[in-house]
Amino acid sequence: MDFLNKIDWQNHDGVNFGMINDFMRNQFYDRILSRYVQDQSCTDIGFGTGLLTILALKHGAKHVRAFESDWNRYQLGCEIIQRLGLQSQIELINEKYNHDYTPTPITFTETVNGNLWQEGLWNSLPRHNETVFLPGTYFLEIWAIEIPDAFARGLCRPGKTQSYFSPGVDVDSQFVNLVNELSGKGSNGGDPLPEGIVNFKRQQQTDWDWVPYLRCVQAGNLAASCLTQQYQDDINEFVLNVPTDTWHDQTILIVPRMGMSQDTDKLYLDTGHWGPGENPIILVNPKTDLVIKHNVKTGIITYSQGK
Repeated sequence: MDFLNKIDWQNHDGVNFGMINDFMRNQFYDRILSRYVQDQSCTDIGFGTGLLTILALKHGAKHVRAFESDWNRYQLGCEIIQRLGLQSQIELINEKYNHDYTPTPITFTETVNGNLWQEGLWNSLPRHNETVFLPGTYFLEIWAIEIPDAFARGLCRPGKTQSYFSPGVDVDSQFVNLVNELSGKGSNGGDPLPEGIVNFKRQQQTDWDWVPYLRCVQAGNLAASCLTQQYQDDINEFVLNVPTDTWHDQTILIVPRMGMSQDTDKLYLDTGHWGPGENPIILVNPKTDLVIKHNVKTGIITYSQGK
């Protein structure tokens, strides 16, 4: 079993422990599979350890045709199937899934990355209503919240997160200045951030690690969103135009949140092993609309300001 020496259980797609131990992800799939797979023939795109297939069989799936393109993970899957005696219930194919195969009534997959796309998910989406695809909806949401200037500078300039007192609420400026005087901290925090779009590292170290980032997301407002359920030939990216009229003279944290949903179940990728959302920005005193593009092949999110 030389293939075991070639599998990295900490990093490889489909088998890394951060992923297969992500209980929120696993419970999400357990719930949605339980409602659809009873007595059905299914397709699993991206077998990995076979966790989703095993959950489908648990909920009464009749048969699962699974695809695993990586040779070492395919051999791992064959070993798991053989040892569990599931050869009659699982057909494992060492290929990348394509639509030349006749669709089964149910198809499920978890070929997503931190920015949703990139692992072939877009090309796996159904062309028509020939199969129930699980999860059935994939979305991008743009969350926004006004943040204090000190926090914004801290995200962009390591070590400056709480270098001076700036509580982020409307309070007597004399009080703020007095605390800064008594603490021996200056109150300017360096040069102000430039107006417009300001980039920073998504896991920039702060005094609270990246917890403030998630706190800001939870306290923020949904500013724009888009979703998809099927593959479309003429789409290479989703484009969102976000009005900024109410953000003039403010500093705004913009956080893209990707996720999947089925029925009433919803899973944000930044709540699991993927970590905080990719490509956040700070928007300083915007004068024009914010244009956001989400590429469906690479998952890359880009920002620009309208005219």
